Amino acid sequence: MVKQLNLFSQPSLNIGRKLKEQLAASARASRFSREELLDRMNDLASRYGVRLVKGNGAGLTMATLEKWLNPEAMEHVPGINALIIFCAALEDLSPMREVLAPLGGMLIDEEEVKLLLWAKEYRRAKDARDKMRKLEMEL
Repeated sequence: MVKQLNLFSQPSLNIGRKLKEQLAASARASRFSREELLDRMNDLASRYGVRLVKGNGAGLTMATLEKWLNPEAMEHVPGINALIIFCAALEDLSPMREVLAPLGGMLIDEEEVKLLLWAKEYRRAKDARDKMRKLEMEL
């Protein structure tokens, strides 16, 4: 569900620069070299049938990857499929968080999912206890 945006406090929907800055930060912070990242991305793209670049290119080149990671090269932004491959190759969802943030969306990890499910069950149980108390008072 998408959160209703407030007209007066709306974040920019132009995420290009922030996304590219996060791509670069994720690449720097990873345990992989740029060459390893490139190989991992091309391997994943090949395995899943994802085209990373337009045109007749057989795969992603180091030059294109460097342009994707350069916030000054705004004319070179990875497509959504390439972004997913990038995140999978680095095992890092930070760039996807940048995509969702302006819309009020968040990504949560497995621990947070468990906590959310627990909270929902807790609320359901609490509501049931409250309902039972009210019924008991009517008896």
